[in-house]
This record gives sequence, structure tokens and C-alpha cells, in this order.
Amino acid sequence: MTAHNTRIIHRDDLPLGGFAGIVETRMVMNPLLWKEASDRPDVSHGLGGFVYLASGHFKANDGAPLHPHKDVDIVSFIPNGAVGHEGTMGHGTSIQGPGVQVQRAGTGIQHAEFSLNGQKADLVQIWFLPPELGLEPGYQDFTLKKGEMTTVLGGTGATFKNEMTCQIGLLEPGDTAATRHRFIAFVSNGEAVANGKPVSAGDIVEGDALELTTKTGCDLVLIQFTETIQQIGNQS
Repeated sequence: MTAHNTRIIHRDDLPLGGFAGIVETRMVMNPLLWKEASDRPDVSHGLGGFVYLASGHFKANDGAPLHPHKDVDIVSFIPNGAVGHEGTMGHGTSIQGPGVQVQRAGTGIQHAEFSLNGQKADLVQIWFLPPELGLEPGYQDFTLKKGEMTTVLGGTGATFKNEMTCQIGLLEPGDTAATRHRFIAFVSNGEAVANGKPVSAGDIVEGDALELTTKTGCDLVLIQFTETIQQIGNQS
């Protein structure tokens, strides 16, 4: 058994898929939503209300046509590129990478997403179960700062409340990220050492605790239970 029960899942070991103008690899799939995932030991099955993560990109001048969501909290992290958004919560908004938009689908929304500027746009999309059904739909945009972990869902700030906390960081060489609690993390860019093991772009890391140090600039998604974040003063 490795330190802290660490498990690493490599994106390149999983099948490439997608739909419409999105190319993606599904890396976290909770069997409650995807029954076929119960027979797949190659993917992560999530943690608490964290039920899905896909890593991929929007094709240039393409994307996902108008489609519905209901009773799910969606974190869309755009590491590079620019993504336009249209739908029942507003037309003409955009996410400039590196940036994040969080959508609370609640009672129901419809939206379309697509690349801008004639270039592909990288995407990490993450789904969470909401704290209760039938909430009022809404969305929040976040600008990420280098060298910081930004809480975009859950936690103790002015984010949508959730059982889970999602933090996203644009870490620089030598930066660290840590938690003493159960977690799932995704490295979307760069190289690091997590619990003594090398990790790089496209890796999922999960375990009982995390000690991560970056070797290069590194984009990191870190997910854990909100209760544990509050216990330690949001320092993880």
C-alpha cells in the first residue's frame, strides 16, 4: 500500500471520447449516474457528492449545442483559450482562460458552450450533487491568480454552498498543496510530486491525505469535503 493509500489514474490509459464539438476523457464517473462505471476499475468513482470529471477541449469554432441540466452544480475550468456561453441564464458571456465558471442548474437550465477566437479551448468539467433539489439556478465567474488556490465551490466564502469544496490553483514551481483529509485531485498542466510519487498533466490523484509539491508550473484541481475545510480554517 502506498503512502496515504494514494492512487494515480493516468488520462492516457483511458478511452478518448466526446460529443458534438467536444473531445474529452471521462476520468471520474460515479456509478449512481453511470451504471457501467461500477464495472470499470480504471476510472475514479468520485468522493461524496463529487460525481464526475472530464478532461478535454472544445474544437476550434465548435462546441456543445443547446442542452439541458437540472439539479447539478457544474464547475467548468478553462485552463487555456476562450469559451463563449449562451442559454437561459444569459447570452454573450465568456470565460477567458485561465478562468472558471460555476453553474448551479437547480430547477433547470439550458445552455450552449463553444470555443472563441478560432482556436481550441481546453476544458476540465466537474459535476457535484447540490445540497438539495430544486434550488434557484445561478452562476458565478472566477478569475484565478498565480500561486494561489481559489475556492470556487463550497468552503466558507461567498461561493455556492455544497457538501464538497472545489479549489483550483495556478501553482508555480516549488509551490505546495496539502490536506490531511480524503481528497481527489486533478493535475491539468505541469509536473509535481504527490505523496512521494511523480504526477503530471492528465493525472488524477486520490487518497486519504495529500502532500503535493510542484516541479514546474502546475494547474491543480483539489476536491474534498467542505466539513474538513472548515475544521482547518481553509488552509488546505
